[in-house]
Amino acid sequence: MKKETISFQDTGNFSKKFLDFIQGKKKEDYFPDEKNIIRGIEKINFSTDKRKTLHSEITSQYRSLELSDKLTNNIKLLLSDNSYTVTTGHQLNVCAGPLYVIYKIISTIKLADSLSKKHPDHNFIPVYWMASEDHDFDEIKSFFSLGKSYKWDIDTSGPVGDINPKSFAKILEKEPSVPSFFIEAYNSSESLSDAVRKYMNFLFGEMGLVVLDPNSRNFKKSFIDVIEDDIINNSIFNIENSSEDKSDVLVRKINFFFQDSKFRDRIEKDKNYKILSTSKSFDENQMKKLVHSSPENFSPNVISRCLFQQSILPNLSYVGGPAEIVYWLSFKKFFEHYNINYPVLIPRDFCLIISEKMQKIIDKYGFSSHELFKSKHFLESKSIDAFDDNTKNFSDEVQKIKDAVTSLSSKFGNVDSTMKPHVLATGKKIEKTVNQVERRYLNALKKNNADSISHIKLLYDNLNPDNSIQERKESMITFYNSSLVDELYKNLDPLDLNFKILKV
Repeated sequence: MKKETISFQDTGNFSKKFLDFIQGKKKEDYFPDEKNIIRGIEKINFSTDKRKTLHSEITSQYRSLELSDKLTNNIKLLLSDNSYTVTTGHQLNVCAGPLYVIYKIISTIKLADSLSKKHPDHNFIPVYWMASEDHDFDEIKSFFSLGKSYKWDIDTSGPVGDINPKSFAKILEKEPSVPSFFIEAYNSSESLSDAVRKYMNFLFGEMGLVVLDPNSRNFKKSFIDVIEDDIINNSIFNIENSSEDKSDVLVRKINFFFQDSKFRDRIEKDKNYKILSTSKSFDENQMKKLVHSSPENFSPNVISRCLFQQSILPNLSYVGGPAEIVYWLSFKKFFEHYNINYPVLIPRDFCLIISEKMQKIIDKYGFSSHELFKSKHFLESKSIDAFDDNTKNFSDEVQKIKDAVTSLSSKFGNVDSTMKPHVLATGKKIEKTVNQVERRYLNALKKNNADSISHIKLLYDNLNPDNSIQERKESMITFYNSSLVDELYKNLDPLDLNFKILKV
């Protein structure tokens, strides 16, 4: 792969809040900078007991897998006081979901490795946090590759991590493009969480990635105080209401779900605490007892999940996408309230992969890297020289109209100044009409240049599959070969705050 970078702003794909963060308009101690990460070590206060729990749970979760030497060592290192984590998290999308999930994980591994090399007195361990408790199956049940969507349509409820994945393996077995390690992981697992751990271990185990399932009684036992405070005292909700800095997600009075293997639903308080969609109801004393006796039944939402993560890991930084970065930024006030360490926020790598075939089209029509993010209409127009050849556009005619309108308005202005705005407005209407005619003229030119237009369609559909951004739609399966992960590892660097274009 050959790499080229452009600024995030030049892609037109990012929000103002995210761009402001990237550009350091509020350069705080959580800004994505290596010095901030290292300074954060002083803020980590992670007890020996928590390290033992973390090590024990992860060891248990990996008990049936064969581990690489590096991963074995990383898990062991979690017991050491000079070991820290770099974390990313995501839903359990089937077949790893869109490409950006892979970019998130490799960004995390690359950051941890870079820190370990530069600061050998400390250990930095990459962690993938599985969102195993999420219950929105519709969001994860499909993947897209080479123009086709593959769906796993089953009736399910409760945490997605508990779903048996064998029926999905049967679907994949019919698709020759799907790598065998996905099928083997689903076929040999009793739960989706186990399957995801298996194929992530296949892809990234040699790189030392630790896959963590947070849906654990022991992890949640250490989080009981926050669970109880949120449910009984509504502290997160009260902090939000008293703050001028509003969060980018909805903050509820209660920011935990109640779950078992068959459902996960919100908790609401009227006279008693009720679990929506069930007949379960508890008074305050019963709810407190339940939190202490069965913390595993309480599942964090997006806000409390961030607090939970930082509570059970010695975590220095979180690697996330643009939406994640924005909502993490608005949660800082909750971390301050609970005296939980707030991580340095690292944007994941953002990439566009260009195949050799697509590069030939790009070269043929002379598109710059910046122009690859333009509209289909722009690419088509440039491909037929509609911008550079004035015989193929109306720019000369439009300029003559503008000059004529300017001259007419000036003449009227000298005689009757009240008519000048009317003349200018009429000129705008004429210009608009001419632009409409120009579009029809361009459409006619495109019909006469069918080969060029077909090339552009192929290019645009490759860069924007299903009219989406490539990394948010296309699966890694589209580009997968035995060297893909290594090539991405070589070229990605989350501390290089630019968009990467990777040419195969």
